[in-house]
Amino acid sequence: MRVLAAFFTLSILLPFPRWAQAETKTPGIADVTGSVQGNVARVRFTLRNGFPPEMVEALKSGIEITFKITVQVERVYRGWFDTTLGEKTYARSVRYDALSRVYRLHRDDGEELLPDIRAALDRMTRFEVTVPLQGEIVKGKPYFARVRARLDKVGLSEPLRSILFFSSLWDVQTDWARGRLATP
Repeated sequence: MRVLAAFFTLSILLPFPRWAQAETKTPGIADVTGSVQGNVARVRFTLRNGFPPEMVEALKSGIEITFKITVQVERVYRGWFDTTLGEKTYARSVRYDALSRVYRLHRDDGEELLPDIRAALDRMTRFEVTVPLQGEIVKGKPYFARVRARLDKVGLSEPLRSILFFSSLWDVQTDWARGRLATP
């Protein structure tokens, strides 16, 4: 009986070894590229690991998933503070419509109907956005784009928000990613 109690106590107090735990991939922004043309910057990037399997299953069940993307364009100075020339926040959401059996993708520029989950996830993870710029654009000077994405829980229904408050699976937020922009 003492051996059983000791084993039970040790199993609670000692954590699982790293090799026994399931590996969770952290979401991130990758492949940030683009160009500055006139007073507009076109920025392309990819959201990686933004949809864990549990979130994909929830999407298939009809729960709407919305990501808010923040894009900043900066002029970089050597030995001085960088200047933000433009910043814009974009929202992109997807929801399965069981009646018509399509995925509805909502973007700032309209809605798109997608036939399957693969197409919906592809459109939710690949971005090409435009950011209006203020100030003078100098040819040949370095410009960078900074991008961050986060899951918007405000669009979820109240019961889901209270349940998901306790679930770390729905805490999807990336760190800032940075990429160089080509200038004319």
